[in-house]
Amino acid sequence: MIMGIDQFFRSAALLLALFTISLLTIGAQAQDRERAILVLDGSGSMWGQIDGVSKIEIARGEIAQMLTGWDKNIDLGLMTYGHRTKGDCNDIELVVPPQPLNGNAFQGAVNSISPKGKTPLSTAVRLAAEEMRFTEERATVVLLSDGLETCEADPCALASSLEAQGVDFTAHVIGFDISANEAKQLSCLAENTGGQFFLAGNSGELTEALAQTVQTIAVTEPEPAPEPVVVAEAKPEPAPAPAGPQGIQALAKLCETCDFLEKDVFWYLYEAKADANGKRKEINRNNNAQPIFETGQGEYHLGAKYGEAYVSSDFTVSAGQLTEGVINLNAGNLRVRAEAAPGGTSLNDKMFYYVYEAKKDLEGKRKEVSRSGAANHVFRLPAGEYHIVAIHGKARATADLTVEAGALTDHVFDMNAGYLRITGVPTSGAEPLKDNQFYYVFEAKKDLEGNRREVDRSGAAQPLFRLSAGDYHVVATHGKARTSFDVTIGADQLSDETVDMNVGYLRIANLLAEGQPPVDKDVFYYVYEAKKDLEGKRKEVDRSGNAKPLFRLSAGDYHVLATYGNSSVTADLTVDAGALTDQTMVQNAGVLRAETVLEEGGAALDKGVFWYVMSGQQDLEGKRAEITRSGNAKPIFRLKEGSYQLNVRYGNETYSFPMDVSAGEVKDASLLLKK
Repeated sequence: MIMGIDQFFRSAALLLALFTISLLTIGAQAQDRERAILVLDGSGSMWGQIDGVSKIEIARGEIAQMLTGWDKNIDLGLMTYGHRTKGDCNDIELVVPPQPLNGNAFQGAVNSISPKGKTPLSTAVRLAAEEMRFTEERATVVLLSDGLETCEADPCALASSLEAQGVDFTAHVIGFDISANEAKQLSCLAENTGGQFFLAGNSGELTEALAQTVQTIAVTEPEPAPEPVVVAEAKPEPAPAPAGPQGIQALAKLCETCDFLEKDVFWYLYEAKADANGKRKEINRNNNAQPIFETGQGEYHLGAKYGEAYVSSDFTVSAGQLTEGVINLNAGNLRVRAEAAPGGTSLNDKMFYYVYEAKKDLEGKRKEVSRSGAANHVFRLPAGEYHIVAIHGKARATADLTVEAGALTDHVFDMNAGYLRITGVPTSGAEPLKDNQFYYVFEAKKDLEGNRREVDRSGAAQPLFRLSAGDYHVVATHGKARTSFDVTIGADQLSDETVDMNVGYLRIANLLAEGQPPVDKDVFYYVYEAKKDLEGKRKEVDRSGNAKPLFRLSAGDYHVLATYGNSSVTADLTVDAGALTDQTMVQNAGVLRAETVLEEGGAALDKGVFWYVMSGQQDLEGKRAEITRSGNAKPIFRLKEGSYQLNVRYGNETYSFPMDVSAGEVKDASLLLKK
C-alpha cells in the first residue's frame, strides 16, 4: 500500500490526539504527575519513502509539532528499537526516561534515531510499561509503527498480560503504510488493553485528530472568586476601545441553511495568486472551528477541510475590516457499525471500513475515499453516492449509500459472520498443543479441477477465525503430522473444535562411537515412511540439518537415515501418538584432517592440492572404489571406521598414502610429498 504524506500526518496527528486524550484527562484526577512513553519505530523500514520523503523524517517533523502543545504537567519519555544494529531483537533503548518535557532535548533525541534493524515491538512495549511501574501506577504507551512484530513475540498475548497485571494500563497503536491484513494482527495490542487503533489511510482523520487535540489540551480555568463591591468615586469615561482585528473570520457550514460548524474543521489560508504550477503559497493554518486570521488588506484564498470534504474560495480583506469568510462544504456524515447477524452481537473489534466512490472507472475499479479501523466510525464526506465495504476477519459486506449535505446517514452492516476456534491436541485427552501448529481454512466446495479456495490461515496455537457463515474444510498441521475436518459456521455462532493430531515426537542424537558425546554439527537426517513402494523406494517425510533435531510426525513406523560426511547409518523405529521417542544413532566413524608438506618440518601447502579418498581394498580387477574427493588444500574427511588409500595430486604428480580411520578418533595427518 502506498500512502501519501497527508496520510502519514494523519497518523502522527492521531498520535498527539491519543496522548492528550488519554493523559490530560487523567492528569486532572491524580495528585502525582502522570507519565507516558512514546515507542517510536526505529527499524530499517522507516527509511521507506512517502512522496519522496522518508517516514523517519516525516515523523521527526510531526513530533516537533506535537511537543509545542505538550502539557507541562505530564512527564514524557521516548523509547525506540532497531536503531543501532541489524538483525538484533534486543536492540531496544529507553532514549529519554519519563520526565518533565525539555522540548529541545527530546526533539534532539528523536532526530538522533537512525533506523537500521528489526521490529521487536512487543518487548519494547513491555519494557515501556515496566519503566512506568504499570503494576502500581496508571501507565499509557503509544506505539507508532510501520510494520509487524519480527522477533517471534505475540503482541496480542502481551497486551492481554499487561492489561491483566496493570493498575490501569493502556496502549494506543498507530499503524501506517501497512496492509489491512497486517493491521488486523497489530490492532489487538490496542484492543486488548482498552486503547485505540488507527490505520493510516488518508488525510481526513488528520482534521479530527487536530481538533480533538486542541479541545483536550485546552485547560478550563476555574471561575474567579467574585470581587468585593467597592464604592468608588466617579471616574472619567474610558477612551474608546480600539478597532477590532483586520482579516478574515472563517466560518464553515455543511449546507446552505445549516448552522456554522463548531468543531472538526481545519482551515488553510493561502495567497490568492497561484504560481505557474497552479499552486498557492500557504500563509497560515488553524484547527479551530471558527478562527480569525489577522491579515493585511488584499486578496486571499481560504480553504476549509471537514473529513474528506474540502472547499475553498477567494476573499478580499479591506483596511480595518474583518471579512466574513463563509464556506459551504456541501457535506454530510456517515455513521457505520456492524452486527454479526441482524439484531445480533454488535461487533466492537476487528472491523475495517473502506469508503469508495460509487462510480467505477473504465477498468471497473472504484477510487478509495477513506477508511477506518474503528468498530464504530463517523465518516465526514462530500454529499454524494458511495460504495462501502465492511470487513470483519474474512467476513465481508457491502452497501451503496447516499450522503446528503447537512444530514447524518446511519447504516448497520449485517456481516453474516460466525466464529471458529480450534484447539489441537497430540492425542485424545492430552494437553493442547502450544507451538508449531498451523491451520488452513478452505471453502468446502471444490472447483472443476478438484481444488478448494483458501479463505484464511493462522499459525496461532489456538486461533479464532472470523468467517462468513457457511461450510468450510480445515487442514491442521503440526510439523509433518496432518489432519483435516469439515465444519459448518453459523451466523453469530461460535464453533469450538478440538483436533486430534495423532502426533508423536522423534528426537535423535548422533554419536561417532559408543560412549562418546553427540556430535554438534555436520549431521543430516532423512525420515522416510517405513513401507516401500513397488519400485522398492520409500517416500521422504522430513529432513533436518540440526545436529539434534526434534521431528513432529504422525504416529507410525519410520526409516531414518543419518549422514555424517561420508558415513551413514540407518534405523527403523516407531513413533507413538502423544509420546517422545529418543533415538541414538552410532556412526562408528572418525574424522581425518589432512595436509601436505614438501619437506620435513616445512609449511603446509595452501593451494594446488587435490585429494581422492579410495577404498583400502581392491576389487577383482585391481581397482579401488572412490569414496570422496576434495579440492581443499587442508580437507576434513568424515569416514566410516576402516582402511583407506589417500591419493594426492600436486602439480603433475600423484602420491598415494595408506590411512586407517578408527571410530571416535579425530586424526591429524601431515603427508610428505616425496617420490
